[in-house]
Amino acid sequence: MIRTVLAAVDGSEPSTRAVALAADIAARFEAELVACHVMTFRRLPDSLRRMAEIEHLVEPQSRRVVPTSYIELPVEASEDMRIIAALAEKFLDDAAALAHERGVMRVHKVALEGEPADRILEEIARRGVDLVACGSRGHGELQALLLGSVSHKLLQLAPCPVLAVK
Repeated sequence: MIRTVLAAVDGSEPSTRAVALAADIAARFEAELVACHVMTFRRLPDSLRRMAEIEHLVEPQSRRVVPTSYIELPVEASEDMRIIAALAEKFLDDAAALAHERGVMRVHKVALEGEPADRILEEIARRGVDLVACGSRGHGELQALLLGSVSHKLLQLAPCPVLAVK
């Protein structure tokens, strides 16, 4: 029996396809869907900065970051941290909307901070997740080549089935 499905969300196309598949499965089993995004507060890649501008999360001229609505940041948070949090909210909101469109009744949005695979594994254990869906490749392509991808770590270490979606 599948009661809880976790979808790892990073805004990439494979991640979006993973959310869609996770939502279909969650709807079929009347399970809850946990959309989970892990923020890593490092220097923001130019591609994500451009994405934030395109999505109007940052005002291009002034570089003022639109405030986040549910991710709390310290007062001294850098511009990059604020952009990362704003993108996280967008990714999670988009995932929740997609899940609802596909018939999922219970969707939880979870934003975490740290090393993505480790934090997702902790969330899997904390919630007793029955199934995980993730993109086979996300935004961290170069890092994945050097350190091993999040999906690879989840496939190796998760205590439940993992769907890695292309």
